[in-house]
Amino acid sequence: MRLPRFVLVVCCLFGAGLLAAEELPPRITEPGKILLEESFSGTAIVRPWEPGGKAGAFSIVDGALQGVCSPDDHHGPAIGVPLAGRNLTISFRFKYAKPGYFLFLLDGESQFGGAAHLLRVSLAPTQLAIQQDRGEPASHIAQGKEKREADKAGCVLPAPTKEQLADPKFYRVEKLAAQSAKTGDGQWHQVLIEQNGNDVLVQLDALPPLAAKGTVLDAPKSRIVFLVGLAGTVLVDDVKVWENSHLAKVAPAAAK
Repeated sequence: MRLPRFVLVVCCLFGAGLLAAEELPPRITEPGKILLEESFSGTAIVRPWEPGGKAGAFSIVDGALQGVCSPDDHHGPAIGVPLAGRNLTISFRFKYAKPGYFLFLLDGESQFGGAAHLLRVSLAPTQLAIQQDRGEPASHIAQGKEKREADKAGCVLPAPTKEQLADPKFYRVEKLAAQSAKTGDGQWHQVLIEQNGNDVLVQLDALPPLAAKGTVLDAPKSRIVFLVGLAGTVLVDDVKVWENSHLAKVAPAAAK
């Protein structure tokens, strides 16, 4: 029997919706205990979420977390939630309501002392990148102060010298891997981040998985953070975090 045209259209749209909403399968991990599950179904942000930045930068809009970076905010507002684990798998959806910059951070115990950002997954409108933070937290704080003072004075800080980069205590952000992406289209995008020891695998929609190996990631974790920058507006939804039970049988290289 031939189906009416409108039925075919509805079926195709419904099927496409199912595919778009389908969660990405883990490739190098076997998620175990779930540490966090948040769908932002309420009307306001509640604990354990901890928003930072300018007042009102984060809110709940149409059942999703919305982050807005004002044009005069050179750092960008961030919102985090504490958790405890070592090897984690993180899943979430995001959408640019206004193109800017969107960053996921995984915090934990720095091998240089104290709590610090360890892993960064940059979800810029045209690029996906995996980065790690290295160096002492005190150096990070000092550099942040210098940048704020330079911004007020309308100056640009010079690039780090070879001597500074040779010092393991000097704070820096290192890019481990990157690939092109197109997420500034105003559509929802699915992300799955797997971290085991120093190995990281990031999946973004149907793009090839992006793998990287860090040097500071194998440590107890304490928080996940979302940051919005460059005068952008980003929506985030369906956040889930698992503590991995153990490594999957599939190796990162074979997962590509």
